[in-house]
Amino acid sequence: MKTKIFVFFLLFLIIPSLSWGAKYSGEFLYLGVGGKALGMGGAFVSIADDASAGYWNPAGLSQLDQKELVFMHSETFGSLLNHDFLGYVLPLHKSTLAFSLICLGGGGIKITELQNPGEPISASNRPYVKEEKSHGDYVFIFSYSLGKSKKFFLGANFKLIYRNIAVNSAYGAGLDIGALVNLAHNITLGVNLMDFTTTLLAYDTGTKESIYPTFKLGLSTKRKFENFFLTLALDSDIRKEKRRHSTQYWIGDFSLDTHYGLDLSYLEKFMLRGGFDQGNLTLGFGFKVKRFTVDMAFLDHDELDNTYRISLKLKF
Repeated sequence: MKTKIFVFFLLFLIIPSLSWGAKYSGEFLYLGVGGKALGMGGAFVSIADDASAGYWNPAGLSQLDQKELVFMHSETFGSLLNHDFLGYVLPLHKSTLAFSLICLGGGGIKITELQNPGEPISASNRPYVKEEKSHGDYVFIFSYSLGKSKKFFLGANFKLIYRNIAVNSAYGAGLDIGALVNLAHNITLGVNLMDFTTTLLAYDTGTKESIYPTFKLGLSTKRKFENFFLTLALDSDIRKEKRRHSTQYWIGDFSLDTHYGLDLSYLEKFMLRGGFDQGNLTLGFGFKVKRFTVDMAFLDHDELDNTYRISLKLKF
């Protein structure tokens, strides 16, 4: 009963905090991490059962009872971006710590200059490519999770952000809070309020951007059929940024994007996955050999090129 009261209180607290902010300023934070999660369409907030939980829902880290290290590499939207993730989980007596690093970057930013600087553009004074530079976003996440019982977990993230955009850079910091509740009938509820305090990015030009909260809500269930395990999951991302043409559903200032996924495993050693990430098809598979697990995933994007992602996990 106390758990249910807390969940309703948390939702009551979270929804009003979705105050309007700058559109798209935090897009680099929303690509997700982990081959397993992408294979399931990004529906992972209520699952969060590996070292990528530091991103998806820090509360889920309390489900891990062993040290775990995960590395992910992704060719995102073709060769447009390189997307890497490194996560480490350290279970303690009654709590869990985790450290994560996200790197997202690429090249191809052309820096131009006029042939005769200071003079107006003309047929004889055209811009030319002076040099080509790379860009990158780096996010370090420190996570802490506390298991109040086997049915209820709490977690929080403190994250530091560094952005390098060719000739300019920015620094930022923010907080996430999450909860995981095992309900009746083998159903799990997960909530994660990303950038709970509003994450501020300060650029070296003096410009400032605010990344406002994203409320991620998920439900999942796991069923056993002899030697097979079936997991079904549904997530939704709720924002208040007046998005209309770049979201699946919207009403007024609020927008909603959905994630659906399933995972079918045999003896929890061979896994097949599928789902929809904001309407885009995802597929994946994985296999476990002793302490090692390999997860691979594919995202078919309607407007951008395909994404391929591979993760390697080690328990020790």
